[in-house]
Amino acid sequence: MPKPFHHRAFLFTALLASSSILPIAAMAAEPADAAAEEQNTSAIVVTGQKVEATRLAAEAVAFGNNVQIVSSEQIATTGATNFAEIAQFLIKGANIGYSPDEGEYTIRLDGGGDRDTLVVLDGVPLYDRGPALEDIWGSTTIDPHMIERVEVFRGGNSLFFGSNGGIGVISLVTKRPDGTNKFEFGGQYGAFNTREIWGNARFALDSEGRHSVMVYGGSIQTDGPRIFAPESYVDNVAAAGGIQKYPLNRSNIGLKYLFKADDKSEFRVNGQYTQIEFQDPFPDNETFSPNRVRYPIVDFSLDRRWSDALYTELTGYWSNPKLNNTETFAEICRVATGCAGMNGGTVPFGTTTGKSIPYANKGFGNASKVGGFQERGLNFRNTINIKNVAELVAGVQVVSYKNDSDPAFNVQDDNTTVTGLYLDARPVLPFSPDTKISLAVRTDFAKAFNSKTIWKFGFRQPIGAFYIRANGGTSYSLPRNNELFSYVELNGVPQTIGNPDLKTESTETYNAAIGFSKNFGDFQINGEAGYFRTDIKNRIQGTSGVTPSTWFNNDRVTQIRGLTADLDLIFGKSFSANVNFTKQKAELDGTNLQINETPEYMIGGNIAWHSANERFHVTLFPRYQGPEYATGGINNSLRKNFGNYLVVNGSLGWWVGDEKQHRLQLRFVNIFDEKYDERYAYGNQRFGSAFIRGEIKATDPEYYYGYGFEGKPQSVYISYSTSF
Repeated sequence: MPKPFHHRAFLFTALLASSSILPIAAMAAEPADAAAEEQNTSAIVVTGQKVEATRLAAEAVAFGNNVQIVSSEQIATTGATNFAEIAQFLIKGANIGYSPDEGEYTIRLDGGGDRDTLVVLDGVPLYDRGPALEDIWGSTTIDPHMIERVEVFRGGNSLFFGSNGGIGVISLVTKRPDGTNKFEFGGQYGAFNTREIWGNARFALDSEGRHSVMVYGGSIQTDGPRIFAPESYVDNVAAAGGIQKYPLNRSNIGLKYLFKADDKSEFRVNGQYTQIEFQDPFPDNETFSPNRVRYPIVDFSLDRRWSDALYTELTGYWSNPKLNNTETFAEICRVATGCAGMNGGTVPFGTTTGKSIPYANKGFGNASKVGGFQERGLNFRNTINIKNVAELVAGVQVVSYKNDSDPAFNVQDDNTTVTGLYLDARPVLPFSPDTKISLAVRTDFAKAFNSKTIWKFGFRQPIGAFYIRANGGTSYSLPRNNELFSYVELNGVPQTIGNPDLKTESTETYNAAIGFSKNFGDFQINGEAGYFRTDIKNRIQGTSGVTPSTWFNNDRVTQIRGLTADLDLIFGKSFSANVNFTKQKAELDGTNLQINETPEYMIGGNIAWHSANERFHVTLFPRYQGPEYATGGINNSLRKNFGNYLVVNGSLGWWVGDEKQHRLQLRFVNIFDEKYDERYAYGNQRFGSAFIRGEIKATDPEYYYGYGFEGKPQSVYISYSTSF
């Protein structure tokens, strides 16, 4: 039965609407400052406050996109140890797939799935190309303490970012050298024996600051909260040791360099390496499952302003993520007269001997084979300004990737190269110079699909304190390598096989909004109400309830329709509040059933109070998740609503020192200790004693069962950071 609407949701909705918050939704744009114009950043107005943003974000706002800016200060108030927690409480309309505390998660915007929201780190896509072994969750490698700001592009944005941005793009801009000397250092300790340390140092290499470097790194180790309840485990899996802790460790190190040749050009390069280790044995089959992800990235940028009429940017990257794991399953006695137990004695037919056996290519030591991929990208972009006539943005983007897995996996390693040509025309209307229009087109060429043409438009019209905006576009997503070629077997029987005949997934999306921004002395109010509409064709999905499982193109159109509302209230420097609401109806055409893992609505925001001397800070982060469903079993006969819950986080900050450079913070997670599931899945009893003994069959309803991925319980953390 669905849970009743939580009474605390009403309390916090009312509280948010009447109090104050850190404003984060981009509502209006202004011309860039002259100094900022010379760099690859621009100043834009974010709910009445000027903030730094990339040129791409500033232009997107000016031409009708909703771009939310999340600053490093806002991120710091959350005390988050992973990017999923940041997204959950600071990015409006974001839903988290999988479990942040398990070491596997994706970020989904406005009803989209894993492949519809593209996360990029300094221009490097963290999209999973599907290595032969299993998925690599690139977003898990992000160090929250290195984020300078997050720019969230809602609506289709594949024109400039490439494929997989059909519903939205989350672009992370990290801290970088700037020709000055500065040091940052911090540490955190808290629940589940969480230990974290991080830091970065910037150095100018010459007196003029034209050459400068930054070294940075961090490490976190945690025993991790419980992910699965003990009753979720199949009896033989539990008896063989499947119930265990879920420790997670992440370490990263990097080096950045800046060469500022003159006031109109600069060159940047970054090299970083991240390693994450975590456990994820699932309760229906795995008894032991340590995973290790290694994620090196090298990226660079070169930009030059030739004149007021021409600006050039060249960016590139290389990444080579790799994963290896050890996954074991319980050895089970399949002899009617019984079997020898691992510790002596006899175990009865259908029960585990206590011994665990590795899956193929997922054993110990050298038997743990590596899956991975290599990816390279270049983007050459020029902005041409024809005064009083139009602005043109033209460029070419090349992305190439290939499988880089162990030869034990029978997967082709040919390069998939996509070359995209794009043009964005922004005419100046002499009769209405404040009207902003963008008309853009892009054609991608690749052997995998010959060519794909996508398009995008944007419109923005200010009307006094109000504005109206709209944008729309198309995108596509290629099948991943594992969806095409994977092969997994158990005891010689295929369990999962790839489908080499998968088609490209395509997306078409539109959104529009009306907004308002007004100052009343020390009081400021900003608001926006919007609508979005998305259709996804040939959606790539996995089979359920069959063996072997595979992937297929759903011939039904996924129709997503939604409403958004966002309100900021700012009372001087002491109080601020935000409340945001996203409602999304996501169904297959011809049905009225909400698709899996897509909440029907979400209410979020935050409330902040700062003392007059700006040394004491109190922040609350409430989030209410509406109905959200999971489906499984034979012919999807099982369905579970695991939504309808309220989670409230908060923090208390105390800043000391002459320049408030020493910062102590208490972080509170799940203040009301809400019992909830981040995700819900369905398993089966193929390792269960009743199934082995023939008491139930794979066609019986009892063969399938559901289990939740538990959210983090009430917990407390303390942190200290300083800069000098």
